[in-house]
Amino acid sequence: MVDGMYSLTFTKQAIRYALVGLANTAVTAIVIFSLMKMNIGLYTCNIIGYIAGIIFSFVVNSKFTFSSQLSAERFIKFLLACLACWLLNVAAIKLFLMNFPEEIYISQLIGMIVYTCAGFLINKLWVMK
Repeated sequence: MVDGMYSLTFTKQAIRYALVGLANTAVTAIVIFSLMKMNIGLYTCNIIGYIAGIIFSFVVNSKFTFSSQLSAERFIKFLLACLACWLLNVAAIKLFLMNFPEEIYISQLIGMIVYTCAGFLINKLWVMK
């Protein structure tokens, strides 16, 4: 019973995280691409977009995905997790651009995928516990 319950909880959280992730990705992408259209630097656009997404993601994932209380301690852990995910994101972008230097928009999407996958695991296993 416990194994089945854990599996159901995990699946439910994964689905909710994916839904929040889609909304968060849209928020982040709109901010990033709008700033890129204004000829603001690639990595500046990236960090501003992720700051907007971080605020949205913390509140919605805390309440909707993981049914966790909002707290200062959890927010600090969330920020540390976001920093780790953002560094992975930047590394993915840089690696992609080394091979495809003209594909700046696709590089952002690659970075978002890396960020999202790492984010679920870190949030599930550490931040929202």
